[in-house]
Amino acid sequence: MKAAYLLSIGIVLLSACSTQKFIKFSPKPEVVTTKKLETFLKENKIPKVVLRVPDTKDNTTQKDNNDFIYNIIEKEFLKAGYIVRDRALFSEIVKKSGEKIDYSQIKKQTDTDLILELTKLDKNVVYRTNKYYTNSGKEGVFSEGKSISVKGVSVAFKVVLIGENEFAGSYNFNKVYCSDGCEVVIGKRGPKFPYSSKKDVQPYQVVEQPFWEDFVGSATQELIESLQALKEK
Repeated sequence: MKAAYLLSIGIVLLSACSTQKFIKFSPKPEVVTTKKLETFLKENKIPKVVLRVPDTKDNTTQKDNNDFIYNIIEKEFLKAGYIVRDRALFSEIVKKSGEKIDYSQIKKQTDTDLILELTKLDKNVVYRTNKYYTNSGKEGVFSEGKSISVKGVSVAFKVVLIGENEFAGSYNFNKVYCSDGCEVVIGKRGPKFPYSSKKDVQPYQVVEQPFWEDFVGSATQELIESLQALKEK
């Protein structure tokens, strides 16, 4: 009798494990480059670059946070052997040029080859899915049209050949929580993460600063690797 009782418990536990559900997000980078950029990089092994950032009117705290992120990007290029020009000085020269910007003159004044224009810096991207998979790899869809969401981040660069004022490439990188898979459970209102707190706040709904900083660094490394691949193509 005892053996049968233990066996029945084992079957129940095994059954419970087999119904575990997981979600996973796998955002892909978006990269577009031109032949001119490839040719330029092959002919200029150590490009002189400048990071051009959005002209915002943020409060002091937000500005400091942005500057910290910009510094991460510039440091990665410095570590990779690039010559990085002062972005504040470059921005000042561009402003003095007025509405009609002569990039050939700016190139002479700043001695810069490439503009890395930061076109997007978003730490509030929502990823949503109505699909799940089990620990056996079986895929399914949550019932009654239910879905679950997590937050992610995104950064995009535009590469400009300053001497010719020509668009030469665009790079969009993304990162999201649950890229390696997260377990979910089915509650009364639909799927949710099996974590409890006094405020009943679901995880992965706010991008933490370490996650954000790590992403910006790794995205910049991916950009540098992509540029290096063009050199060696």
